[in-house]
Amino acid sequence: MIIAVKLDQNNQIDNVNLTDEDTAFRQSKVAGWLLVNADSSFSISNRNKWTVRESDNALVHISTGMTPDEETKKSLVELTKQQLNDSLTKTQLQMALTTLTKEYIEDKANSRMVTTELTNRIAELTIKLDKVMGIDPTPETPTEVKSVATNDGATITAQ
Repeated sequence: MIIAVKLDQNNQIDNVNLTDEDTAFRQSKVAGWLLVNADSSFSISNRNKWTVRESDNALVHISTGMTPDEETKKSLVELTKQQLNDSLTKTQLQMALTTLTKEYIEDKANSRMVTTELTNRIAELTIKLDKVMGIDPTPETPTEVKSVATNDGATITAQ
C-alpha cells in the first residue's frame, strides 16, 4: 500500500495520510508530502521512530537507517558469518536467534510469513552449526529391543 508522509525539520515523520492510495497520491502533490510504500510494522503511534530514506523513499527506522527486513537480513548475515567462524557457542547462537526472533516478530506482528521464514532460517542455521560442531543430527536407532507379554499387557523396552 502506498501512503503519504510529511517530515518535520528533524526528518521525523510529522504527518501521515493512511486513508487510501488515491488520497495519498493527491496529498503528495502538496508541498512537503512524500509517497512511500507502507511497512506492516509502521503505525501512526510509532511514527517518531521512522523517517524516509532519500535514495529510495523507503520507510526506515531512524536508529539504523534500515527497513525492518534489512535489519533482519543484516543480523542473520552477521550471525551466519560468526557461526561459520565457529566464534559462537550453540547456546549463544540460540540466545541471539531468540532475541532476533522476538524483535522481528514485534516489528512484523501482523505478518504470518514471519514465523515460516524465521523457522526455515533457524533450521538452516542449526543444521550448519551442527555440522561445524561435528554433531550428526540423525537420530540413533536402538541397539537392543526387549518385549515381554503378560496377561496384564505387553511391556516393550529399547536401549
